[in-house]
Amino acid sequence: MMSNFSKIVILILLVLSFFFIKENYGSAIHSFISSFGDFPKIEWSGKMNNNNNEVVKKPVEAGNKNGVKQTKNIVDVYFLALDSNDNGIYRKVQREIPPGEDKIEFAVKELLKGPSVIEKAQGTYSEVPKNTKLLKIKQTGNKIIIDFSDDFQYGGGTDSIYSRMMQLIKTAVNNTENKKIYLYLDGKQVNFIGGEGIMITQPLNEKSLEI
Repeated sequence: MMSNFSKIVILILLVLSFFFIKENYGSAIHSFISSFGDFPKIEWSGKMNNNNNEVVKKPVEAGNKNGVKQTKNIVDVYFLALDSNDNGIYRKVQREIPPGEDKIEFAVKELLKGPSVIEKAQGTYSEVPKNTKLLKIKQTGNKIIIDFSDDFQYGGGTDSIYSRMMQLIKTAVNNTENKKIYLYLDGKQVNFIGGEGIMITQPLNEKSLEI
């Protein structure tokens, strides 16, 4: 019959053998076991626990490298089109703001550029005269001044001038928060526009052209 001493020696040898095999052949054993089937893979990031040197693991969050959701900055620009009944409508298109660009200034510049080639092919057009220039946009406190060249008020009749004014108003108001917007032509605030003298109530809003 095996003595107690022999049992202890054998137990110690088994324990030592186990750690020896794990240390030197653990990877090979894992690969061998994995070859029998697909196991779900989970990515982990490790954090060392200084108390007992255990590695405390947690799942890595999905996302980009910085873990930040990327969103695009968009402005709304208003042009014109006809609906299915040939009624005039204001058509909103969107433009992505390049880094470092001011939102309201970029939106107004895009309004002056007019619809893209694709948008024109879809029936989108503008009543803003092509030779209109943006002289400046001045922002002070809660006030924004949009200063166009005098070309903005010429060309076309009353309906055309009304439409271009509403294009400007919708574009400016929808890209500004809590600021009053004023229209200047050649450095002067305007209360009437066009040869027939359409009255403008300022600051600009959707009711600025109502009499």
